[in-house]
Amino acid sequence: MYLQSSFSNNRGGVIDTSSSSSSSSSSSSNSSPTRVNNNSNNNNNNNNNSNNISNNSSTLYRQSLYELPTNWSSKEKCPHLELSSNSLRVTYKNNKTDNEAGLIRANCCIPPSCGIYYFEITVISKGRDGYIGIGVCTSTMLLSRLPGWERNSFGYHGDDGNLFKGSGTGTSYGPTYTTGDVVGCCINFVQGTIFFTKNGVPLGEATKDIKGLSLFPCVGLRTPGESLEANFGERPFAFDVDQLFKEEKQRVIKTIKNTKTVEDDSISTQLVLSYLMHHGYSETVKLFAKATGTDGESLNSQLDDIKNRQRISELLSKGNIDEVFKELDIVYPNFLSQNREIQFKLLCQKFIEMIKTSPIEETMAFGQNHLSNFSFESKEYESNLNEIFSLIAYSDPYTSPVSFLLEKSKRDQIINDLNCALLVYCHKPATPVLEKIVKQAKVAIDQVVHQNASPAAAFINVKDFIDVDDN
Repeated sequence: MYLQSSFSNNRGGVIDTSSSSSSSSSSSSNSSPTRVNNNSNNNNNNNNNSNNISNNSSTLYRQSLYELPTNWSSKEKCPHLELSSNSLRVTYKNNKTDNEAGLIRANCCIPPSCGIYYFEITVISKGRDGYIGIGVCTSTMLLSRLPGWERNSFGYHGDDGNLFKGSGTGTSYGPTYTTGDVVGCCINFVQGTIFFTKNGVPLGEATKDIKGLSLFPCVGLRTPGESLEANFGERPFAFDVDQLFKEEKQRVIKTIKNTKTVEDDSISTQLVLSYLMHHGYSETVKLFAKATGTDGESLNSQLDDIKNRQRISELLSKGNIDEVFKELDIVYPNFLSQNREIQFKLLCQKFIEMIKTSPIEETMAFGQNHLSNFSFESKEYESNLNEIFSLIAYSDPYTSPVSFLLEKSKRDQIINDLNCALLVYCHKPATPVLEKIVKQAKVAIDQVVHQNASPAAAFINVKDFIDVDDN
């Protein structure tokens, strides 16, 4: 399971404060916990935003770059524990020696590159004494201990509500929990913290000591009859983890925006200007250049080039290939003789246009006289020719398997290829520098996530910085 499937549908449970449960706590300070009612009609209040949450999750995480825990591991468990329900339910079996702790780890560790990870358990039965613990640990922790009892492990225990951090002696942390309660564990790798929840309510920071640790979700049980079932994201959580993700993302973005950079308006101006000129936004170029004081004779000559490319593109978009050839010969002499591939693509498009309008004999003659020799130049050319020549075999090419060749999108593809080739011919980059920067930023972020270099990268999407309107 990957991060999107774990979290894209989490909407959080609705807390119904009208009901409560009994608690095993002996302390008067631990009030009876509220119950999570996932069947409440109030849940519909969150459903209205479910599509937005799903879209937001998909922008936060690169789901193909890492794998997340999905169930408990049958290999990483104490013999006293029994697995069932697709390896999500854990039960303490009766054995000769009561009070012998048993621990089980998830099927893989949590990758820090996910940014934030959260899972929950539902206590099916507190058993005899309710000695149940939830938390995280490393792969070296003994399976005969409860979470938090050993170094580099952290656990929140149900019988006393104590927090255990690498020691058998706990400290007061939260309320006790028992049969029917939903308890969660959240690991924030960006902040380097862990906190726990009970019935959807966060209980406060538990530790800041997780840096550099490879952590596994884990639970521990100690007396007969204790049973719990995990939720690794296959159904909605009681805790609103999506809101936590949004808040963390906002913090990350704010930090990036507040980072000081080299102030050089001329660089950003040229980047934007070159992008607009590349794509032929001539009127926008004029307005932008005037506003930034970059207009002049040099700009005027570049605007002429834009108009030439626009005119040729318009002819090509209408399927007027003969006029395209004429304009290219006039405005860009020697261009076609230096660009054999563009010449081939234009001639192929000419053949396709003739399929639509010209007699079949004339079309076949054109193909024989102007295209057939290309088949000897490369296997790719030969394959392309076999494809477009097959149009002749159908009485109605528009319903043929190769009808896509007749669609307008085929012209648009050649328009783009021709535009890039003309830019290179005029000693300009085929791809605007601004687009290269954006692409490189995306690749760099993916690499950071892939190499677990920074948990904060999970919350970064380049589009967030391109599409945001500060006004």
